[in-house]
This record gives sequence, structure tokens and C-alpha cells, in this order.
Amino acid sequence: MDSDSVTVHSADVSPLGRRERSKVALRQRLLSAAMAAFAEKGYRAATIDEIAERADVARATAFNHFPRKEDFLLALILERRQTVLGKLGDKLESHELSAIDAIREVVRELGRWWDSDRDMNQAMMRAVLHSGVMATAGSHASGLAFGRAIATGQERGEIRADLDPIAAGNVIFDGYLGILYRWGLGEVDQPLEEAFGTALDVVVTGISPR
Repeated sequence: MDSDSVTVHSADVSPLGRRERSKVALRQRLLSAAMAAFAEKGYRAATIDEIAERADVARATAFNHFPRKEDFLLALILERRQTVLGKLGDKLESHELSAIDAIREVVRELGRWWDSDRDMNQAMMRAVLHSGVMATAGSHASGLAFGRAIATGQERGEIRADLDPIAAGNVIFDGYLGILYRWGLGEVDQPLEEAFGTALDVVVTGISPR
């Protein structure tokens, strides 16, 4: 999935061959090494040479996979986004939950994931803020995905039909991202699952049928 994808249903994935699995494993090793370097030294001080050394690969190998330091962060952001879109699509397609409950479960699950390795994930968010990488990460795709979920809820009669679904989806995503940024800076003490849930409840009050 590319950064501009707004599809909320999951796609079939073909099994990877040995060579592809090896490339994926190397890529993940480099990403883990990058996160460890960013956490220890900060985004600006960490270098690709150090990341390559931590991953136990040649400098040229690291550059082949990630030509720029910000590419490590872009890969992590896109990987997380793909997971979010897949989970949201699966929950909507199952028809077991309302659109709002599907969004609520995904957002709270994200909160638990970010808090599961708080130090490392906060280091990632600080790196994202210091690098300015969100400006090129196509983050509008996440807002659009939430908007598509809102539109699904409108079709089911669960959400006010007079609302622009994309605007409502962006309100949800903006609230999520704002909390996440402040959490990365150490300004949010409560568990993210609770913080995200509170923000979403405020939005739900405004978009529920009158």
C-alpha cells in the first residue's frame, strides 16, 4: 500500500519467497537499529553509519534500503498506517460493530500499542517532530480512511447524514495525532487508550443522530 491509499478493506497478500523474506527481515533489523539509535542519541545526533553498525550491515546496504535518515521514519509511519487501515477495514467489513465502535476499537488498540513500549515509541514521536517528516508522509490518507468509515456509518443510519464524512474523519484523526504529539513530548500522563477514547467520545456526541 502506498502513502496515498485510502482503501479501508484488507488485500490478499501472497506468501513471500526466501529472498523476499530475507529482505524483509533485513529491513526490519535496520528499522529496529534506527529506533534504538534515535532513542539513545536523538534524531539529529544519530547517523546512518551508526544505524548500519547497530544492524551489523555494511553502510552501503543501509543506504540501499534507506537513502536518507528520514526514510526510516517514513517507513515506520507507513507501516503503522497500513496496520491501522487494515484493522479498520476488517472491522467494518465484518458488520459486527457500528462504524463508530469500529473506529473506537482501532483507536484504543493503537493507544495500547504505543504504550506497550513507551520509551521507544515516544522516542519515535520525538524523532518525527524533529525531522518534519509528517509533511511528506501523506498523513491525509489516515484522515480519509476515517472519513470513509464515517461515510459507511452514514449509509447504515448510524451517523448524521448532513455531515461531510471526510471533514468528520479528519477531526477524529487530528485529535488522535494531536494527543500523540503531546504524548511524545511527555505532556500526556494518562494511558493513551483513555486519552484517545475521551477525544473520540467528544466527536461522537456531535456526529450521532439527533
